[in-house]
Amino acid sequence: MHNTIQYGLQFKKISDFIWDVKYIIVFYVLGDFLTTAHALKYGFEKNAFLALVIDNYGVWSMFILKVLFLAIVYWNYSLLKESGSRWTDLMWTMSRKLIVFVGLFLVLNNLMVIFMECSLLQLIRAITF
Repeated sequence: MHNTIQYGLQFKKISDFIWDVKYIIVFYVLGDFLTTAHALKYGFEKNAFLALVIDNYGVWSMFILKVLFLAIVYWNYSLLKESGSRWTDLMWTMSRKLIVFVGLFLVLNNLMVIFMECSLLQLIRAITF
């Protein structure tokens, strides 16, 4: 009976985490992976580390790295939620929103490469110079 309660609490914690990071999963994990996989047909990966990993192990290795990153985010979530401080709640909220923002930026950049054959960073550089 004790194990059942413990598993139930662990399941609740994981389901709360997944609900909390739904936009990270949509934009940073799935959105960036799918748009990057498609954009590779139109260009190349600018991130040297990711380019090396994708060249050696294939595009699915990037998905595995994103899942590992999500595991690190879960570890961070667990540590911050266990402390129960107001500041840690704020840190969690800010870090979660920052990751979502990065995911949105990456998806937008990849969509621009796919449809405009120009990245967002190239466009910003062209406008500023």
